[in-house]
Amino acid sequence: LAERTGGCGNGNQIDAYYRAKFLLRYLAYLTKIGIVAAEDGGDQSFLGLLQMLAQAATNAAHASANSNDEKKRALGRASRVLASLILSVLPYAMNNANDGGEKGLSSDTISDLVDVIESNVVGQASSYSSDYDPGTGPLSILLKGELDDAPLAGEMEEEEDDDDDEEEEDGEQPAPCADTLQDLLRTVRKLVSSSSSTRFALLGDSPWLALTMDAQSSSMEEQEKVPMEYSGEQLVLDLVGGEEDRCKSVPYLMSIDNADDSVEIICRSIDGIVFGRLAIFDAPSEGGDDDEEDEDEDDAEEINPNLESYTKSYSLGDRFFLADAIRDVLMCHRPMVSDAGADRNNAKEVAEQVWSISHLFLGADSSDDSSSKGIEFGIIETLVSLIVQCTPQGSGMPSSSPLNEHVYLSRVLLELTKLKPSLIPQAIVLAVSGMFEDFMPSLTTTARDNLGHWLSFHLTNTDYQWPKSYWEHWAPYAAIDQRNSRGDFVSVALWSMATLSPEGPETVARECLPAGTTLVQSVFLNHKRSNVDVSSTETDLINRIWDTSEDPDSIRQHIISDELLESYGSTIRSIDDNVDNSMSQPKVWWRTRLATRALFYPVSRENTRMISLAEKAWKQKASADGDNDMEDEHPADEGRDEAEDILADLSDAIARFKPVLLAAVARDADAYDSEATGKVDDDKLLLAGEVSILSEIGSLVSAWDSTAIFSLIECLMKNQIVSSLAVATWALCENAAESTNVSPQWWKVVSLAVNKAITDALSKVESSSTDLGGGIGMIIDDGGANDGVDSTEADVNRLDEALKAAVPILKYSLERACHLLSTTNSPKKIPIAAADLAEGMKRLSRAALFQLSSLALSPSPTLTLSNLQRGLMSMDADGEKLASACQAVECDGEQEKKLLQHVAFSVEKLF
Repeated sequence: LAERTGGCGNGNQIDAYYRAKFLLRYLAYLTKIGIVAAEDGGDQSFLGLLQMLAQAATNAAHASANSNDEKKRALGRASRVLASLILSVLPYAMNNANDGGEKGLSSDTISDLVDVIESNVVGQASSYSSDYDPGTGPLSILLKGELDDAPLAGEMEEEEDDDDDEEEEDGEQPAPCADTLQDLLRTVRKLVSSSSSTRFALLGDSPWLALTMDAQSSSMEEQEKVPMEYSGEQLVLDLVGGEEDRCKSVPYLMSIDNADDSVEIICRSIDGIVFGRLAIFDAPSEGGDDDEEDEDEDDAEEINPNLESYTKSYSLGDRFFLADAIRDVLMCHRPMVSDAGADRNNAKEVAEQVWSISHLFLGADSSDDSSSKGIEFGIIETLVSLIVQCTPQGSGMPSSSPLNEHVYLSRVLLELTKLKPSLIPQAIVLAVSGMFEDFMPSLTTTARDNLGHWLSFHLTNTDYQWPKSYWEHWAPYAAIDQRNSRGDFVSVALWSMATLSPEGPETVARECLPAGTTLVQSVFLNHKRSNVDVSSTETDLINRIWDTSEDPDSIRQHIISDELLESYGSTIRSIDDNVDNSMSQPKVWWRTRLATRALFYPVSRENTRMISLAEKAWKQKASADGDNDMEDEHPADEGRDEAEDILADLSDAIARFKPVLLAAVARDADAYDSEATGKVDDDKLLLAGEVSILSEIGSLVSAWDSTAIFSLIECLMKNQIVSSLAVATWALCENAAESTNVSPQWWKVVSLAVNKAITDALSKVESSSTDLGGGIGMIIDDGGANDGVDSTEADVNRLDEALKAAVPILKYSLERACHLLSTTNSPKKIPIAAADLAEGMKRLSRAALFQLSSLALSPSPTLTLSNLQRGLMSMDADGEKLASACQAVECDGEQEKKLLQHVAFSVEKLF
C-alpha cells in the first residue's frame, strides 16, 4: 500500500518526483558536455526549461497564497515540488573549474533562478510555512519550547541557574530543525556565493574529460591524443510537445490566470519529497572563535576523534549533500518484489550502498587520505532524523514513502552496524546520548516514541549490547514520580523491548538491564496490580466461563438475576444523587465490571505471571549467585499451555459471551434509571456503560502491552459491544478533571474508532444498494443495462455517510482535548500532558483525513479532496471552523495558550 498509494495517496507522485529529479541531473550533465543547449536555445534550452518550471512554480504559489480552498492549496504543494526539482539540479548544472568554467550555467544565471524561487515559493518573502516548523507544523519534530520536566534530586538549583543564563543571552540560536526544502535553498545560495563551500565530489565530477580521440593529422606516424568533444548538433528540450500536447500541467500553470476552472492539479501531499532535518551533532563553526577554542581544549581528550572530525571538517553544505545522497540511496535501492516475483535488493545491500557514499567527499588537499573520517556520524544523524519523523506505529496510516517506514530504516541501520562494527556502534551511542541530554525535552511525543521504539528494535537484534553506564544514568529519570520526557523515553524503549520478546519483561530484566538496576521496578513492577482479594462470586464466574465452558445463556441469566445482587450486595452502595455525572461512577456498573473482569481474566492472569517472572529474574540477577541456573529456578507456568494464544482465545470468547456483557450493561442501566431522580438520557447512560467496560479492560492490560489493548478494543467494536464514540470518550477520560490521566497514545485509540465508524457506515451503504427487501442481498449482472446511471451520486452518498460517521467523533475529540489542555497552567515551560494532547490532535486530524480519503474517496474516479473539503464545510468541520473552536477555549497558562494557537494553525492547514 505504501508503495502504490503512499500515506496520503502520493506514492506514484513520489516515484515520479525521483525520476524527474535524476532526469534533470542527467540533462545537466549533457549540458556540460555540450550535447544539450545550455542557454542559446531559448525556451528549448536547458536554462529555458528551468525558467519555465520556475515560472510555473511562481504562478502556482501566487494562486495558492492565503487560500483555504483545496484546489488552491494543491497548487501550493505543486509549486514546492517544482521548486525542489529546480533547486536540486542547480548544483550539478553550475559550471566549474574542472571543465574550464565555460560549460553549464553561470553563477549569475543560477543566482537569478534562486532569487525567483526564494522570493515567490520557499523563502521568507513568500507565504511558505513548513510542515516541520517547531510547534506549529503538522509534522513538527520539535516543540516550540521545552517541556516542564521534573528535575532530578539535587539538580533544581543548577537548572534554574541555566535558565537564568539563557534569559540573559539576547542572541537567538538557529533552529536545530528545518525541512529539507529550506535546507536545499540555503545550500544552493551558499554554493553560488562560494563554490568551495562543499567537498562533495559529484558536483565537480566530469568523467567525460578523460575520454580522448586521435587528433586529425595527415602524418601516418603515431597520432596525438586530444580530449574528445561533442561536435554534433545540440539537442533542444521540448517539454510541452507541440501539437502532441504531451505535458498538460506546466502549460496550465504557465497560464493559470486564464485557465479553465474545471481543471484541477492533483497534488495531495509532499510527504516523502520534503523531510524534516534534525541536526544532532554540533554544526561547524563559522570563523574562528578563540575563546570557544580555548574552552574546548580541556575537553579535547574526551571527544571522539571521528566526531570531532565530522563537526569541524563537514560544512553545512557537506552535510546537506551527504543527507540528500543517503535519502536517494534509501529510495532508489529500497527492497521490492518485481512483477515476476523476484526479490530486488535487501537491507544489507542498501547498507552497503549507503556506506559507499563515504567515497564521494574530497580531502582538504590531494595528500589527505582521511576525507571521509567521521562520516559515520553524518550517516547516523541522517538516519536517526528520518526515524524520529517516521509514521507512528499504530496510527492506522501507511508510511508515505520508504523513507518514512520505521522497520525499513531500522533494518538498514542494523545492517550498517554489522557492516562497520568498529564505527557505527560508537556513533549510535553518541547520537542517542546527545539526543537524551540535549533534545529530549524539546522533542514531540511522536518523535520521542519513534526514537524509543527504534532503540528497542536495535538492542533486541544486537543481543542487548548497550553501555551499562547509560542505563545507570537513565534510571533516576524513570524513577521520578512526576512524568518527564527522558523517563518516558526510557519507559517506551523498555516496554517496546518487552513486546518484542515472548517472555516479555522477564527477558529485559534478565538479559538487557544491569544487575540491581531500579529500572525494572520503576518501569515494570510499579505497574503491577495491587493484590486485591478476588471474591468468591468472581471466582465462580471465571470458572464457569473459562473452566467448565458453560452455556452463555445460563451465565447471562445468572448475571442479571436478583440472586447475584444478594450474594454480591455487600460491595454495592446506593447511588448518591448529589454526585455530578453519577452514571459514570464505577459502583453503578458493578455487574458490567464483574462480567468484564471474568471474561478478560486470561489477560489479568498473564500480566501477573509476566510481572512475577520479571521480578524473580531481577532479584536473582541482583544476588551474588543470581546468574546460575536461572532457567531452572523460574516458577512453573501453572495452568498455562505453551501453545496458548490469549488474544485469539479472547477474540473467540468475546463473540461467544457478547450477550452476557450486553445483558449486564442493560441490567445496570435499568437499575440506575429506576433509582435516579429526573429524566435520564438513555443514550448517555448506555455510553457510560460501554465506557465502564473499556475502563475495566484498561486496568487489566499491562501498561507496556499496547498491542493487546488495541486488539481487544478492535474486537469489542467488531462485535458491536462498544461504539466508536465510547472508545473516544474512554480514551480522553470524559470524567477526568485533569489532563494527566490521559494516555499519550490516546489519539491512536481514537483513530482506530474513526476507522471503524467509517468502515461500518460504508458497509451499510454497500449493503443497502444490493438489498432487495427483507435483508436479502444479491449481486445482479445486468449486462451493462445500468451503465447510463450517474455513478457520481452514489460516490457522493458514500462520502456523506462516511462524514456523518467520522465528523462527530473528530469534533468531540478535538473539543475534549482542547478542554483538557486548558486545565493545565504553566507560565514558562510546556507541561508534558499538554504537549501529548496538542501532538495527539494534530496526528488524529491527519489520520482522520487519510481514512476519509482512502476509504471514501479512493474508490471513486470522480471525487477529489475538494469534494471532501466541501463535505467537511457543510458539517462545520472545515479547517477554519475547527481552528476557531480551538482558539475559543479559555485558559490561564501562557504555554497552554500558545499550544492552542499552534494546534489551531496546524488543524486549519490540514483541513
